[in-house]
Amino acid sequence: MKCCVLIFGILILFVSGVSAQSDIRKVDFKNFTYPIMCIGQKPRNVTVKNGEFSEEKQEDGYTDRFYFNVFDVAYGDVTGDQVDEAIILGSCNTGGTGNFSEGFIYAMKSDNPSLIGRIPGGDRAYGGLRETRTEAGKLVVESNDPGPGGAACCPQRILTNQYRLTGGKLVKVGKEMSRDLYPTERIKFAAGTSGKTFTVDIPRQEGKRYIVGARAGQTLSVSVNTDQASIRLLDEADVKFGVNNFLVKLPRSGDYTIELQNNADGPLSVEVNVKIQ
Repeated sequence: MKCCVLIFGILILFVSGVSAQSDIRKVDFKNFTYPIMCIGQKPRNVTVKNGEFSEEKQEDGYTDRFYFNVFDVAYGDVTGDQVDEAIILGSCNTGGTGNFSEGFIYAMKSDNPSLIGRIPGGDRAYGGLRETRTEAGKLVVESNDPGPGGAACCPQRILTNQYRLTGGKLVKVGKEMSRDLYPTERIKFAAGTSGKTFTVDIPRQEGKRYIVGARAGQTLSVSVNTDQASIRLLDEADVKFGVNNFLVKLPRSGDYTIELQNNADGPLSVEVNVKIQ
């Protein structure tokens, strides 16, 4: 009887060990080696520590710099086999203004993480990857778009596409969806008032824009109740910034645009106070 109990206990430990080794979530993707493609036509193996890798090389008359970081790790069933895969997003910088993103899909095979697919990205507003998730065996990818007349520095829209992983390649399914990165609305004050306080919920890494009309010489003040949100005036004016607020004497009559940005790691509820005097 004791022998049977001992064997049963060993089996439990063995199964638990295999399960732990086979769990993709046990892999430390912030300390991992990636075959990156963002700096050439051929993959280059780069090992990140705490999600980052950097190097400098002295060349003839200049310093060659390279930086790579992992900025998102997500899990979900991409292949439809009822087992989660890992989806990792990273970004490269070679010393200039460009930041080139790319994605990797890993599955556990023979108790080791194996690259089974890649997600093409782009440079900042031009196709730069934002985040991923899985829905019903499909991979959902959100990326940046500059919008009409936009520039690489400043995305204005978010594109959402769905894919199926087939033979190691992502095949697009369904229609591409688009939404504004900074939805815009006009602020109207109640009759007899010179200000308004309201609360807005902002998704992670997104924002809102608010238009207010005012006369030249009036003072516009805007404040928020958290340091996880940033505010700025998009129009030319001499703005004085404080802690979570700004104040500006308006140089002309007309509309002004206030931009609110969520800098938190998740969705954010922000109380906003706008006053014109």
